[in-house]
Amino acid sequence: MNKAFLSTAVFLLLMITASCSGESEEKFGVIEPAVTNSSQIEFFTVKVEEVSDRVSLSGRIRAEHRIELFPEAQGKVMESTKPFREGVSYEEGEVIIQLDDTETKMQLQSSRSKFKTLVSALMADIKLDHPEMLSKYQEWYHSLAADKQVSRVPDFGESMQRFLESKGVDELYYSIKSAEERLEKFTIHAPFTGVLSAAKAEPDQVVGPQFHLGTLVDPSRFILTASVQTGEAGWILPGLTMEIKNEDQTETYSAKVARVNPSVEPSSQQVLIYLEVTGNNLREGMYLEGEIESDNKRELARIPKTALLRTGGVLVNKDGILVETPVQIVNLERNHLWVEGLINGDEIVKDVSEPVTGRIIN
Repeated sequence: MNKAFLSTAVFLLLMITASCSGESEEKFGVIEPAVTNSSQIEFFTVKVEEVSDRVSLSGRIRAEHRIELFPEAQGKVMESTKPFREGVSYEEGEVIIQLDDTETKMQLQSSRSKFKTLVSALMADIKLDHPEMLSKYQEWYHSLAADKQVSRVPDFGESMQRFLESKGVDELYYSIKSAEERLEKFTIHAPFTGVLSAAKAEPDQVVGPQFHLGTLVDPSRFILTASVQTGEAGWILPGLTMEIKNEDQTETYSAKVARVNPSVEPSSQQVLIYLEVTGNNLREGMYLEGEIESDNKRELARIPKTALLRTGGVLVNKDGILVETPVQIVNLERNHLWVEGLINGDEIVKDVSEPVTGRIIN
């Protein structure tokens, strides 16, 4: 009886002890590490290479030659044989827009006619006071016409020149030349061969000096403006060449450093680099990216971007345990990173969306 009772008591004591032990472990968080099957994790084997220092450059290109078109005179836009529309090309010197200059032209012709009348009225005085200059004066008189630009007053000598000035010849001459300059502002010519990238004026529309007519760009020369760190700008010099690609990485273009801004941008504390870009199928506004190399070399590893943790490290397989290892990013690519901090042959987790630091690999 006593033996049976003792056995039952010992059994109950053991059960209570085991229960308390389990609660204690659960209470203080003592758990065994999770075990992961290695077949569930894809690893990437690190290969360290000697790589030149590279700087990534990217940005949107713009036409090196571009001009915003604003009229210097007020008038109605005239119909043209070539429509003023986006995509229309013009040769250098070709008329882009013609404003109605009828009234201004008639006023100018009136002034030229008055000028010739004044020159004719002085003919008798010239014949009496300066007969030696009469032939030259008559030749100049016959060159004047209401529908032609007024020709410059010839050099008649100091005495006759003072006489002409006293009669208001010079004053009227310069007034007409000013009107001729003003008349030319009603016609806008292409300063270079280019294509309209914006066109906002319509025929018969009245425009003035504050009206933005459109934009003319040269589609043969483009500039890419990129920013780099101040330490990197020291070895990026005009003349360096590189290859750049479009956003889809399907087209390659040639680029050359044209100039480097000597100042630092106050907001970003970076230096602006200007690249001349050449190639086929380039269009203003395209996003391009590439890398430029220096003569300096260092040992770096190229790893997938998916291997980088938010903390700035990677998960390395150390004797069957995933250990977070910090790395320093040196350069960026679209899908890869060039980093320091890894050694040749390291196995890192290719995609860190699932594994957790400290997990044992079975």
